[in-house]
Amino acid sequence: MSRVINGGQSVRPAVVATVNEAIARLGYSVNQAARNLARGRTGSVAFVISEHQEHLFEDPNFGLFVRIFSRELRQRGIHLLVTTAQDQGEEDFLGDYLSAGHVDGALLALPHEGEPLLTQLLDRHVPLVVLGRPADAHVAARASWVAIDDEHAAFLVASHLAARRDGPVGTITGPLDTSSGRERLAGFRRALGVRFSSDLVAIGDWSSKSGEAGAEALLAREPKLAGLFVASDLMALGALRVLRRHGRAVPEDVGVVGFDNSASAVTADPPLTTVSNPIEATALEAVAILSRLIEGEDAPQHVLLDTELFVRSSA
Repeated sequence: MSRVINGGQSVRPAVVATVNEAIARLGYSVNQAARNLARGRTGSVAFVISEHQEHLFEDPNFGLFVRIFSRELRQRGIHLLVTTAQDQGEEDFLGDYLSAGHVDGALLALPHEGEPLLTQLLDRHVPLVVLGRPADAHVAARASWVAIDDEHAAFLVASHLAARRDGPVGTITGPLDTSSGRERLAGFRRALGVRFSSDLVAIGDWSSKSGEAGAEALLAREPKLAGLFVASDLMALGALRVLRRHGRAVPEDVGVVGFDNSASAVTADPPLTTVSNPIEATALEAVAILSRLIEGEDAPQHVLLDTELFVRSSA
């Protein structure tokens, strides 16, 4: 019977039919917990997010990851545990918990530099996949990850903006202790070339409030600002509110572009020109890689996904 239930290939068709008939008649169902125990598995995977709660609940990308991870893992008979690590103490606790056999593997959103959790889990041989390329090259070589080329994506959308604006062009970056924050700034700088000015760089933290603060700072430094590349759509929404308060029309006075191609980019006023950050494709690749690692593959796997420019009326 077990060979039929587990999909054995060498079972005679007549036996398969008889067993399936008995299963239907008895209402039998697989005890997944017992199966996992026999295989030395927990049937659980952790999704660890290292972000402050105020940003966590504002950023729609985290909610999308949770929804897609839950759906894909459920189809594999695996339960998703979602947890946060907001300080050193929480990371130490999670390092011990995740490496003590409570989960079969981990999906990690650890954007900031200097977080020891990733290294701890790698040293303890916990199957894991990082969302985004780790900033440290040595760690990136050891870990499995799924990412986009942030520098190229930023260059793509910033080049579109720069080609359409003759005056000063500024940027609101993400946190510069993250690889995505630094790489998006690098892409903007490459797109601007000799027009780049360090005075027209404001540092944000991915929140809409930081987008507002960044736009206020840039307008104070350069009242004739003609273009603005914002390193996330969420921050761009904050910047649009500030430009409206200052009586600067978009795109007539200031061209604005974002990053992510989120749902808010489509509903913004005006709709945002932006570049895609393929959340669903990232999540699907991450789950597929983690499943293989849990099954015993041990070579680090690295996936770099393509991005696409979406031109709308903001620039």
